[in-house]
Amino acid sequence: MKKILITVAVLLLLYPVVAWLMGFAIERRVESLTDQAQLMVPQLHLSQKTRHGVFTSDEESSYELGSTLKVTRHYHRGWYSSVDEATVEMSGTALDARTPYRFSLRTVIHHGPVCGLTCFALAGTETHVSFTGLLQASLTRLFGSEEPITIRTRLAFFGGGSATVSSPAFKQAQIGQGARVNWGGLDATMHYGARQDWYDVNASAASLRLAGPKGTLQIDGMSLDGRSKRLLRTLYEGDSRMEIKRFSVTGLDEAQQGVVNDLLFVNQNHAQDGFMSMSYQLGARAIVTQQVTLSSAHFDVTWKHLGLESLESFIAALRAAGQQQYASVAPGARAQNMMAALKQPLEALLRDQPEMDIDRFSVANPQGQAVMTGAIRLIGLSAGDLDAPAVLLSKLDIRLDLVIDEALLSSLPGAAANALAQLQPMIDQGYITRSNGALRMQMLFRAGQTTFNGKPFNPAVMQPPRGVPAPGMPH
Repeated sequence: MKKILITVAVLLLLYPVVAWLMGFAIERRVESLTDQAQLMVPQLHLSQKTRHGVFTSDEESSYELGSTLKVTRHYHRGWYSSVDEATVEMSGTALDARTPYRFSLRTVIHHGPVCGLTCFALAGTETHVSFTGLLQASLTRLFGSEEPITIRTRLAFFGGGSATVSSPAFKQAQIGQGARVNWGGLDATMHYGARQDWYDVNASAASLRLAGPKGTLQIDGMSLDGRSKRLLRTLYEGDSRMEIKRFSVTGLDEAQQGVVNDLLFVNQNHAQDGFMSMSYQLGARAIVTQQVTLSSAHFDVTWKHLGLESLESFIAALRAAGQQQYASVAPGARAQNMMAALKQPLEALLRDQPEMDIDRFSVANPQGQAVMTGAIRLIGLSAGDLDAPAVLLSKLDIRLDLVIDEALLSSLPGAAANALAQLQPMIDQGYITRSNGALRMQMLFRAGQTTFNGKPFNPAVMQPPRGVPAPGMPH
């Protein structure tokens, strides 16, 4: 018993030293997170950094992105806790083009190994966000005395960690001129590995409702779920799923309503044998408007055979070119600079002969459906082809297969209901086949030539004889 008491006493005496030593490891971990940010955004460069102190440390650093974004950090390391204060200043924003927009993040870092009642880790943190000016006044009206957003993180001993983000719910908050907003709150959790080599995220928001003199907007059942792992530098593979259970807009008249149910966006990126496939699926179970009611709609595409090195270089160049909006570059020169920056990585990417598959473009109602599938490729691309549009066009290969139920066409309102009559000339020429209550067509663009159902296309077919109105048009 005496030995146990002595051991406990020694540990208690040594704990301040352990916590102080962990402060150094924590500071290095925070710096590594900044290094990762610079890897993703290379234009975010360190403009100045100073450090002093031994047992405690005060560090000031400033990061800039062009001339319109500046981040100033002040890191103070103590014995049991540290404080990281950052001020972000953006000028030329949509909120106010003349006055810089600022907000601050104050992160209190509790040193481990015991960093809270339920925290055993290198460190646990709490981040408090504060805004300035009109935005802060608006947030105060919405959230009252509560913080609009709360961020808590946990830094694991051997790299990685977790973070939780939450926003409280509120009801009937006045936002001006008779408009009110209801917010069901936000909860999000993220886990990540050492050096951010992998991460997963899960987020949900119950509802958002805006009501004003001209109508209402309501979004219910928002959720996000995703997981990714690093492949190359800034290139990740993984899956994500974003869902909205119901999206509705109502005008002054309750009948003027548009509703989308079960809106779903799924992304899947996977690599094999040095190439990436990227699949995007956007769909809805039902869409209801005054003019049209659909029982489903889908927009699914897959990019195939994207070389990993070429893709990573292209994305990095695209990200760098996109950051020109923060740089002191004349608007007229930005497009030219972007094209020049993207040309070489785009050529390298296209030489791998990627393909875009149209897995499904479809709409349906109780009467029938319309479905299009196909593929788009560039065959035999060589260096310099991007500078010769005619040569580039000759190497474009497109295949589109379309099937439309006649009952769907007949059920559509307005001019669309006369589509069958307007398509009759193409049916007569064999460009479109008509059988079993459906219209079918395969369109090919290959070697610079266009065919429909294997027949070279003549645009004159669609022109009515002189003096004769087009089908479906009034005489």
